[in-house]
Amino acid sequence: MYILSTFDESNDLELAIKEVQKKGITRENILDVPMEKNVKNVKLFDSIHSSDGLSLLDFPIVLATIFCLVGSIYGFLLTWGPLLWGLIGMFVGFTLGLIVKLIMTKMEIKQNNKKATEVVLLIQCEETQGEMIKDLLWNYHALGVRKLDLN
Repeated sequence: MYILSTFDESNDLELAIKEVQKKGITRENILDVPMEKNVKNVKLFDSIHSSDGLSLLDFPIVLATIFCLVGSIYGFLLTWGPLLWGLIGMFVGFTLGLIVKLIMTKMEIKQNNKKATEVVLLIQCEETQGEMIKDLLWNYHALGVRKLDLN
């Protein structure tokens, strides 16, 4: 019987392997395979066919609204008037917000590419050890566990 599980690459994985070895499974019957990450260039703008859930326009629009309001309020005191200063504030706020959001998004993408990968753990064991090993892997925060009976 085989037990197949997935883990994030972490200390929990190492502890789970050590605990499985303590239960009588030899290292030759344990296979751990780190998965490769897809680190292709991430598109900053979504298309109609694909979306990654990132929104680039939320923060710029909020800043544009705030700057437009402030520009309109103080525009009564300035020479060009509230309408023109409101529009100037809107464009400045949107541009500033877009620059900040692009920098934050690029930093987040770099950080996500450095994250640990997922590891697939395959354990060959006796039929009687299957449930015990499965419970042990769940206790060490496995992302998923499955028993495979190839008989």
